[in-house]
Amino acid sequence: MEGVVELERLENVLYVGRPVQGQPDSTVGLFKLNAGGREAERVAVKLGRSSVSTIEVIAGLEVGDTVLLNDMSLFDAHDRVRLN
Repeated sequence: MEGVVELERLENVLYVGRPVQGQPDSTVGLFKLNAGGREAERVAVKLGRSSVSTIEVIAGLEVGDTVLLNDMSLFDAHDRVRLN
């Protein structure tokens, strides 16, 4: 037998998949793809509550933005990356 326990339901919340370094109630630098999808620029994203696989976005992203959720620690010294 399987079931789902719902602890809280949030309405009208922007969320993303939980990034590697994403902790609740923190601010992280995520790479956001530009309009052409060929480059990504680091943006500060304020995170809120989280679940196992997703996390709430309080500020820094808008609906429709695409971010890289992979471990990008190799690029900590860079604010922009080019994608091939």
